[in-house]
Amino acid sequence: MTTSETCEPEVATADGGGAVGELVPALFAPSTQELAREPGLIATEHRRVRRYEELDGAEGRGVFFRPHRFTAADLVPLRAHVKLTVAGAASELALHDVSQNGVAFACPAHLPLEVGELVRLAVVLDGLTAWSGDARVGSIRPHDAGRLVGASFEGGLLDTDELLQQRDVLRWRPAGTSLRLGEKPWLTSGHHPYKALVSELRLLLEEAEVALRDFEAALPWHVMQERSSPAHAALVSRLSAEFGADVLRYVSEIDAALRQGDPADAARNKEFSLRHLHRFLMQAPWMHRARHKPFGYPGDYEVMNYVYEKDFEGATLFARAIGHAFLQTPPALAVRCRKDLMKRQLAAALARRAGSKRPVRFLSIAAGPAREVEELLGELDELPAPLEIVLFDQDKGALAHAHRRLRPLVDGRFPGRVRLVLLNESIKRLLRDVHLFEPFGGFDVIYSCGLFDYLQRATAVGLARNLFAAAAPGGQVLIANMVDHPGRWFMEHHLEWDLLYRTRDELLEIGSRAAPGARLRVLEEETGVNPFVELVRD
Repeated sequence: MTTSETCEPEVATADGGGAVGELVPALFAPSTQELAREPGLIATEHRRVRRYEELDGAEGRGVFFRPHRFTAADLVPLRAHVKLTVAGAASELALHDVSQNGVAFACPAHLPLEVGELVRLAVVLDGLTAWSGDARVGSIRPHDAGRLVGASFEGGLLDTDELLQQRDVLRWRPAGTSLRLGEKPWLTSGHHPYKALVSELRLLLEEAEVALRDFEAALPWHVMQERSSPAHAALVSRLSAEFGADVLRYVSEIDAALRQGDPADAARNKEFSLRHLHRFLMQAPWMHRARHKPFGYPGDYEVMNYVYEKDFEGATLFARAIGHAFLQTPPALAVRCRKDLMKRQLAAALARRAGSKRPVRFLSIAAGPAREVEELLGELDELPAPLEIVLFDQDKGALAHAHRRLRPLVDGRFPGRVRLVLLNESIKRLLRDVHLFEPFGGFDVIYSCGLFDYLQRATAVGLARNLFAAAAPGGQVLIANMVDHPGRWFMEHHLEWDLLYRTRDELLEIGSRAAPGARLRVLEEETGVNPFVELVRD
């Protein structure tokens, strides 16, 4: 093979139009070419180190090394142009491509250039001269509305490695963010009380994490694990009094300060809170589960079980302390209190029907773990009347959990006296099928503790109407909906748990629109966060 056979066709290129570059071993070629293919080589990469006998060189015509050409697009964000001086007049021309030993540039037709002519030019990148000197025109060909000129450098080579390193420095961006303060997703002007409180809480949690790690190392195993241990009770009590009380105060104050800000800054304020506090809060298992929603929604039956009974869980003492503290916030307390309210209502309905031969019928909508039913059946000394319980939930896992806990209780305490029906249907059918519960007969108590928090007004009215139609004469329909509370900050920012909060008047309006002839009143649980509207069918 001769040298001339390896040359590319003569075109306007950065090496001046087809001249073969210096013949060097192909082993040295990858330095510049790899950077051209992978502009991210400035970053650290994990690669397998190959043995020398595994290294590949070029093949075919590429065996004879030719400096790699880089187009203007390859150099972005560097702004590149050629400064050409002809007859004492300087012109700035668009760079087409450049290599170690030449450059190609766009040239208007009126500039007098000829192949073989020696010209004075400079390659300029972002206002800095990367190369300047004499260059010889190697080719001229038509290009767009003008000409494309290729010229070879006469006065030394251009250091393309340095050029590409400069480009890569400018291309680098931190993953997912920026070094510029003005581009930070958490930056807002003002909101100083909110920011100060979030920052203070972070410091409190940082120090608590370290202190409780040291304390945990000295604790016997049973103190953390055995609920029946007096030492365990003392541990929970002390953490609640000394750590939890301060956390609760910050929750309330942060929520209040956030409400004073401009709603337009909501996303940035959320990011500020996430950056400071999220790592700590996600150590609590119940908060992690609510945030990540393995079943697709936040308040699944396992989250409810944390709220009801597993209130001191976690991999570390700090995780348990943070989880326990947030389970004392108003929304968590309201969940426990509404369960107690419902238990009292169910017990009262049974008492009113004492001695009846017709079964008393309960229907729970979005029943979850049905803890109020479990506690009621566990606390009753005797059953005043036969009982039928229908638990409706779209989550088969929730019903399986309820069945596992209720069936032994029913069979063991009241054999033959309680009929338990678990209805696994979709919320979609619940909302659309007005005849869904007709086969069961009229219900004495129908209740929904958490579903209406997620329903738009028209949908809520429609469902309330269907539930009221399923009530027996004299039956109750109890519909709960959370009102605004001072725990929305952490629920919405850190758990992504958004509810449709309603006032008591709005709850009454839903009831009156759903059942114009019903007797209405509002029932309150102890915290005042989760009221019910009661609809009684005459």
